[in-house]
Amino acid sequence: MNKIVDFALSKGKTTLTIALLVLIAGSYSRTIIPVAADPSIQLPLVSVSVFLDGASPNDASRLIAKPLENRLRSVPGIEEISSSSTLGYARLVAEFEVGHDIDAALVDIKQAVEEVKYKLPLEAEDPQIREYSFATFPVMNLSLIGNGPLRQKVFFAKELQDQLEGIDEVLSIDISGAPDEVLEAIINKSKLETYGITLRDLYLAVSNNNVIIPGGAQDTGDGRFNIEVPGVFETAQDVYSIPVKVTPSAVVTLGDLGEIRRTFKDYSSYSKVNGKDAVTLEVKLREGANSIDAKRAIMSNISEFEPYLPENIEIVKTDDETIWAEKMITELQGNIVTAIFLVMILVVASMGIRVGMLVGLSIPFCFLLTFIVLNIANIEFNFLVMMGLLLGLGMLIDGSIVVTEYADRKISEGIQRIEAYRLASKRMFYPILSSTATTIAAFTPLIFWPGFTGQFMRFLPIAVFIVLSASLVYAMIVVPVLGAVFGQRRSSLRSGESEKTGEVIFDRISSFYSKWVKVFAKNPFETILSVFFLLSIIIISYDRFGKGTVYFPYVDPVAAEVSIRARGNFSATESKEIVEQVEMRLLQIQEIKSLYLRTGSQWFNSGGDVVGRGFFEVEEINSRGLTGQQVIDQAKLAVANIPGIIVEISEQEGGPAFENPIEIGIFGNTEDEVVRVTRMVEDYAKNGVTGLANVSSTLPHPQIEWKIDVDKQKAAQLGVNISDVGAIVQMLTNGFKAGEYRPDDSRDEVEIRVRFKRDERSLTGIDDLKVPSSRGQIPISSFIKIIPKENRQSVVRRNGKFFHEIGAAGSDKDILIDEKVKELRLWVNQQEFPEGIFIQFRGQQEETEEVNSFLSVAGITAIFLMLVLLLTQFNSFYQSILILSAVFMSATGVLLGLLITGQPFGTTMTGIGIVALAGIVVNNNIVLIDTFNRLRVENQNQARYDVVVMACKQRLRPILLTTLTTIFGLLPLAAGVSLDIVARSIELGSRVVDWWQLLAQSIVFGLGFSTILTLIFTPAALMVPESIKNYFSKNTVVETS
Repeated sequence: MNKIVDFALSKGKTTLTIALLVLIAGSYSRTIIPVAADPSIQLPLVSVSVFLDGASPNDASRLIAKPLENRLRSVPGIEEISSSSTLGYARLVAEFEVGHDIDAALVDIKQAVEEVKYKLPLEAEDPQIREYSFATFPVMNLSLIGNGPLRQKVFFAKELQDQLEGIDEVLSIDISGAPDEVLEAIINKSKLETYGITLRDLYLAVSNNNVIIPGGAQDTGDGRFNIEVPGVFETAQDVYSIPVKVTPSAVVTLGDLGEIRRTFKDYSSYSKVNGKDAVTLEVKLREGANSIDAKRAIMSNISEFEPYLPENIEIVKTDDETIWAEKMITELQGNIVTAIFLVMILVVASMGIRVGMLVGLSIPFCFLLTFIVLNIANIEFNFLVMMGLLLGLGMLIDGSIVVTEYADRKISEGIQRIEAYRLASKRMFYPILSSTATTIAAFTPLIFWPGFTGQFMRFLPIAVFIVLSASLVYAMIVVPVLGAVFGQRRSSLRSGESEKTGEVIFDRISSFYSKWVKVFAKNPFETILSVFFLLSIIIISYDRFGKGTVYFPYVDPVAAEVSIRARGNFSATESKEIVEQVEMRLLQIQEIKSLYLRTGSQWFNSGGDVVGRGFFEVEEINSRGLTGQQVIDQAKLAVANIPGIIVEISEQEGGPAFENPIEIGIFGNTEDEVVRVTRMVEDYAKNGVTGLANVSSTLPHPQIEWKIDVDKQKAAQLGVNISDVGAIVQMLTNGFKAGEYRPDDSRDEVEIRVRFKRDERSLTGIDDLKVPSSRGQIPISSFIKIIPKENRQSVVRRNGKFFHEIGAAGSDKDILIDEKVKELRLWVNQQEFPEGIFIQFRGQQEETEEVNSFLSVAGITAIFLMLVLLLTQFNSFYQSILILSAVFMSATGVLLGLLITGQPFGTTMTGIGIVALAGIVVNNNIVLIDTFNRLRVENQNQARYDVVVMACKQRLRPILLTTLTTIFGLLPLAAGVSLDIVARSIELGSRVVDWWQLLAQSIVFGLGFSTILTLIFTPAALMVPESIKNYFSKNTVVETS
């Protein structure tokens, strides 16, 4: 290192030029790094979906889900397989270990599906395989609302879709609230019977006339000509003129049998925005896209598109997640600038303008070098990276402070500035390297944090790791060069050995400490016992008066999800009417900014009897001054007593998303047992546990279905084909798919469906239907019976077992979920459930347990790494353990902070704070004990007591400065204030503050408390070896005499 410093100083212009290039390249990197609010996490999920038209949930589970499930369970890396089978559809979701190579997982899944595909029904469509990440979910919704007809809205929605999908950052846009187009053939039943045409004739007529026929080309020698044989439908007229039956005297076309029209399929779901019917575009961004740039491009396109809209249609933007990204990033940037300002005031006031600016330049240098590394590593600029920068802000200048302070001391001794900085860099290299390495060692285990929370939070330690590494480069190489050229010519110290600086406050602190440090050093055992007594009092007090634990800090919500449940066989129109009842009540709350509801449910959050879902956004600044939570509480009251309808409203909270704070999974070998136990647990959660709300399960309540019971023996005697029976029944419902075609004005293929007229589509008319047989057309009623039966909406399995889940949330923000889980777990353990039943607390609770386990391991690993580093430098177990004692003190300081502020222990944020403090607080002891060792060598004739006092007095200034710079950087957040001097705004209790306050308080209290105890405990502990030696020496003298 000495050679590097000498080279940097001898080639000062080269060093400064490289530093300037870092600033330029870093500034450019900052402009091109993708910006997002939440980290872009690759969810370890791959789904396999298979459609089988008309299959019941039981059949879909037995014929589709089970064969796929059995094969997929052997795919390497899979942690869990879940399947959900509903009418005509089965979906399997394979959850891999977090961090598993998702590309390899896709290959393995595709191969496994290909191997088992032959076992699926021939009528089933090809399996669809899809991976999931946060980019899979919409970043905003754009809804077309107004009084225009549906076709008009769909037309403009697709036009806007085409336009927006041309934006680089946009991955795809899905349209909801509008059924797919269909070319519908409405067949006259009497004409079918008159012409003697069967449904099989219809199907074959359509399929045989909608094929590609290659004509080839002919080369005559005089030219080459392509030959085209039209075979594929291009227009609706082509379908209309299909010959269905031909006789010598006439041709019966499809158009002769009824009406053919291009229309929309029957509604399966409706979308509503702010009380109006809507066609909604769900915008999804590419992985790593800059969400803020994407929003600007989207809004620019909409501004250009809106003049072409008719007056009766408008575009409404809802659920815009980029607003949160902009607010989080803008507010954090303002807090970073404010922190820089506060830190610089402290540094300049303590060290003078020249030295203060020298130290302060480390901030832009380290930040911009971090941006370069982030850009190269393809890491987006999200709020966790920004918090890493804010957390590292106070620490990154520590090395520069130590170097400049030592150089200042040497200048006061009469050494030239260039030599002073050369000596400072060389002499303080190992202490700075050791202190930086121990801090990095504390954060390093967090980078390898497993699980979903780890994927979410690891960006913070990565940013700290990079910025601290950059600070080491600046302190060891750039500071000596800058100091040699621009540094102070006179020391702020009055003389080489005096600790007087002329700063009134510091000199008074130094004078006060100089008196007390002598007391601590003279009475080591009494001091150490007093410190341990104080620590014990704090730990016992926290054990008795602590406020429990929370997974993530409470953040005042600005949005909430809505789930609407009702029991019955509801049509799409009836579901819409139910949703509208809820909508009408919610719209009466004036603080609700936007409300989006849709009928039906999505696969990833479906539950029993769900007829509609949606969300609403809250006005953050409203006339009545209500918080987001108060508005949501009003919404809950507004929809609490609607007869026959259950409305669940769940706040969208910060941190990794879970469907419910409490999730209880029930596994079993038989579905009846799983259903029975699920009802028991759900009933206890509702009636036996206070403080819970939104208790619901995935149990689908039975519905009525009609079973067509075919007498197969009689049908065989009559020569009836069972497939003809199925086709004739389909004519009474959705119709059967006869084919598809792609018109010029459509981007997608349009289905061709055949069915009877609306007034003929009812089960009561099935007795009048006839099917072809060996005896001609015979009534279908002669060999079938229509039987009503009970049926479920879905069949759910997980890891090969039947499965249901119960979800619940706290009734208010003061309810500690951890306590409720303990209460539920105690009750579950006391029950005697049937053999084979297994109950698991999942979701947030499962993740909390994993976080606790990991942070414990991370803390132990960090301490072990730091111990190795300290032993390498000091070669002393006693001094290394003495340095690490600050870790215990800092953890106790965190508990003291929680007692003072009345905050609960945050599993994630407080846990990270304690692990991070392990690397921060040891720095003071490292510098102090390194100085003690150096002074002992330089002053061998002085007593150990004098050396201890001298070392403490010399290191007091840098210890206080490095501690205060870290505390000042986080103090506004710790105090619950978002302070932005650029925007000249002060905000109390903002979402950013709520997010980070626990972490900031942990660092501030832990660091401040441990620093004070270090200045008391360490001098006493350094005197212990000599005190013990003197004690035994006295005893030996006494015995001898």
